Amino acid sequence: MGDVLFPINSGAAVAIHVALSAGIVAAIIAVAALLREKRAGARPDTAYEGGVLPAAPPQGPQNAPYFLIAALFVIFDMEAAILFAWAVAAREAGWVGLIEAAIFIGVLLLALIYLWVDGALNWGPGERK
Repeated sequence: MGDVLFPINSGAAVAIHVALSAGIVAAIIAVAALLREKRAGARPDTAYEGGVLPAAPPQGPQNAPYFLIAALFVIFDMEAAILFAWAVAAREAGWVGLIEAAIFIGVLLLALIYLWVDGALNWGPGERK
């Protein structure tokens, strides 16, 4: 169904959108290929972060509490995304939606308090149980 200002078929609109998106992605990849630093003897199996080659290969496993904090961040970040979606529809949800959001926040707050008391947020040396 066309618009008054831009009468266009919906299939053509999708095709234009896909073509423009593919063009933007191709342009970004081309600019990145032109701007990146060319290294003589580059090895694809080594990390290259910030222009500094690693001094030595990593020794042993990574710190597990770091991954725990990352997982907790993802969980509580999803809570923010859900609350943003609720905020968009807050007027239509009415008081029932407000009560449901309050219960949702309360459950998340209880989970955060439990993790805090359990020591899951302590990841410094000698702080874990």
